[in-house]
Amino acid sequence: MRSSANPQKGQTIALVAVSMVSFVAMGALAIDLTSLYSARGEIQRAADAAALAGAKAFVDSGVTTDPGNSTLRTIALNTARSYAAAAASQNLVAHGNVQLAAGSPAVDFSLAGNPRITVTLQRTGLPLFFARIWGNNFASVSATAVAEAYNPAFSQNNGSSFIPSAPKCVKPILLPNNDPVQSGNPVFVNAATGQVNAGAGQFIGERFTFTTACAPGGGKVKICNLPPAKGGVPGFQPPKAGQYLPMQVGSTHQYCQGASAQGCSAKASDFEQSVECCDGTPFNAPQCGTSSTIATWDQTIDARGTGVGGSPVSSGLQCLIHAQGNSQDSLDPSAFSAGNGPLLISPGAFSQIRYQLPPGANIATSDSIMTVPLFDNGAKSLPDNGQVQIVGFLTLFVNDANGNQGDFTATIMNVTGCGSSPGTSPPVSGGGVSSIPVRLIHN
Repeated sequence: MRSSANPQKGQTIALVAVSMVSFVAMGALAIDLTSLYSARGEIQRAADAAALAGAKAFVDSGVTTDPGNSTLRTIALNTARSYAAAAASQNLVAHGNVQLAAGSPAVDFSLAGNPRITVTLQRTGLPLFFARIWGNNFASVSATAVAEAYNPAFSQNNGSSFIPSAPKCVKPILLPNNDPVQSGNPVFVNAATGQVNAGAGQFIGERFTFTTACAPGGGKVKICNLPPAKGGVPGFQPPKAGQYLPMQVGSTHQYCQGASAQGCSAKASDFEQSVECCDGTPFNAPQCGTSSTIATWDQTIDARGTGVGGSPVSSGLQCLIHAQGNSQDSLDPSAFSAGNGPLLISPGAFSQIRYQLPPGANIATSDSIMTVPLFDNGAKSLPDNGQVQIVGFLTLFVNDANGNQGDFTATIMNVTGCGSSPGTSPPVSGGGVSSIPVRLIHN
């Protein structure tokens, strides 16, 4: 008797069983690929952080101000590698440590004033779970990032145009474009080319006392008074090297501390709040490097502090650097003078508490660092309308703000020139208080 059963019975079950193996294999591969993609994102962020840390070392060394200085190059090279390695060690990828690839980090000084650092990281021995059925137990990921420190004073030499700068947290203290330390008071920045006057010698590390150019008197309207120009020329006599003028500011000041914090006054004038706080906005004069880069000397500000409340400059700076109780940070130039390290910053009591640091630690930034604009002081007089042309910026470390009538002492950390022939790209702003930003140019 012939059986009526279908001879193909049971084949479907076999096909499903075989298909399930394939589905499980593909699912396993998808899960491991997702883990690898996640690790790839983590290591790219780690490489970005390490490259930016290395570029920050260029700023700290001062090589962006004087790129031809071999001592500064050595400091920049050693510090950049140290910063990048330290940043890389602090970033875990897939819960494990990363390694610097052979030859990394690599430093490039070929673009004078705009040094670059390339960091390549790798993470080996990433465990694979489900994909072991394919015979692979481990995998590796790697990533590369390139960052630079950008000083527009030199960037035009590297191309036909450049990106203008628009630093943030600029203090309303207008400083003449003349070095008060060196004989003859050479200019910091060549007003015609916008380049740092590297031929005048090394500005980095110079320490001097700023004094206000405001003279007593001036009536009820003009509080900050200057003598009339000489020889019948209209306008006012230009300030001398090291003398400053108060700058007209806006009314927006974010991040201001309250009246109870380190002696800061929440009821202070817009000018004083701009000294003691960072308003978080780019320099509100036309961007440095574009035509008619103008700021206005505020003739109504009593920078000498002869009125009620004392000097707004001294009060604002004392708040800025946390001078109450001598708790401000301090600058040690010994390593820089020896040519084997940048200007070292030691944390004061305020920073030690804020960042939980031991007294003997060093820090890479400080509330005592500020940026002030440089104005062209080459004419025989300042105009009656108080407008001056900005040609660059100084990044300063405020050592002492306890002087009388608005005096304060500071050390030069960097000089930024506006450059000339700006391109059409939007201006670039620094992420912190330095006028020289660091930025990723590839990742």
